[in-house]
Amino acid sequence: MKISSLNQEHEIILHKYVKFVQGVVYHATEHSQEKKFSDFNEIIENIIDYTNAYEKYVKSSSKVMEVAYMTPNLMLYACMGFLSGVKNKKNTNTIEILSEELFERTVDFIGETTDILQDIKIKQDFQKKILTNQTNEHNN
Repeated sequence: MKISSLNQEHEIILHKYVKFVQGVVYHATEHSQEKKFSDFNEIIENIIDYTNAYEKYVKSSSKVMEVAYMTPNLMLYACMGFLSGVKNKKNTNTIEILSEELFERTVDFIGETTDILQDIKIKQDFQKKILTNQTNEHNN
């Protein structure tokens, strides 16, 4: 499944994050008689399709950050809602633990994404500086 990403490093951590979210949902639904896990996978696919389409629609660089955070944020809220929906008296403790772990991992993922965005900005600034210096040297 192709996920809109900033670069290869971001794509790798996005795939890991998606696998983690799937693992949370699987663990929450493994004792369920219904096919809730596959239902949630459809939600994940819809989120990825939406963010991929949005990324193609938004061409301005000022929206890069918004797109970078869109997938994990949508997955976090979708998963939290899903976990609330499957919560019952028997699994309350498990769902609370999974919800906390989901939140912590999402915060970690957002931090890694921020680092990648900062690296991209540093590289772009450096490239601009080099190009500006070359242009100034040619004009003199």
